[in-house]
Amino acid sequence: MTTIRQLTMDDYRAVLDMQTGIEDDYVLNIFPKLIENPAQSLFGLMTEEGLAAVAGVFRLPNGNGILGRLRSDIRYQSKGNATALLKHIIAYCEQDPRMNWLGAITRKSNLPAQRVLDKLDMHSDSHFISLVMEDPGKVKVPAAAPWLPIEGTKAKRDAIEQAAKEVALAFYPYEAYFPIPYASAILEDAYIENLSVFRNTDASRIMVIQEDFKGRDIAQIQYFWPDVFEQDGLWAAVFHYLQQSGKQLVPQLDVLPETAFNIPAVFRDSFTKDDDPWLIYGRYIR
Repeated sequence: MTTIRQLTMDDYRAVLDMQTGIEDDYVLNIFPKLIENPAQSLFGLMTEEGLAAVAGVFRLPNGNGILGRLRSDIRYQSKGNATALLKHIIAYCEQDPRMNWLGAITRKSNLPAQRVLDKLDMHSDSHFISLVMEDPGKVKVPAAAPWLPIEGTKAKRDAIEQAAKEVALAFYPYEAYFPIPYASAILEDAYIENLSVFRNTDASRIMVIQEDFKGRDIAQIQYFWPDVFEQDGLWAAVFHYLQQSGKQLVPQLDVLPETAFNIPAVFRDSFTKDDDPWLIYGRYIR
């Protein structure tokens, strides 16, 4: 008999006993933090053999939600468990009048995940490559004055909204690996207060740094134009920010594949090579 229910800390032992085939699986390791997070709901599909699959929804502002944390026990795969579990979570979200949009991201190479998302009537709306700068010390950019910080919640919001309007931004990188449809309503005061926003000298470009944690401390760089590697002052500001931080921050930047495939030589060795784009799937439920 198969049952699906929301997980609690009482299920931690069963989660740890799952064989996901992923070495040092961070989803299993951070399970307590996921359960404690009020924005995160985790569900499990139980069979007579045990916990066969885990997945959840992470709720974000303006009625957005990201499906994820999907893990299947390799002993019970190919039985439609992932599809059944995600269908249950979507139905759960549809009953919540606060929810408007559900999304999911997966690698272009992950054809099984794409087949599951197609069955869920979710559509691929955009794509990106997430560049991770593992060794910032290797970058030797020309000397330039760092971009200037923008102070104050209103000024930061105005700058982001203006930039988003200028580029007709469809998806906003609200967190690392959590892009959601852009709308000014997602820019809540508490969120903006934790952003560091910078502008160039003629105020024609802005850049945002958000500290995040995805298994390690990340400095997520938000930049909305394709010329990110032509902005020496931007990178001067990034490196100054890293030097001032008391954490070992790893810079991360979402770009279009064509930008990632044409990284200038001065940057190339500092970024982890990645030629497998992330696909953004989505579906409006209201």
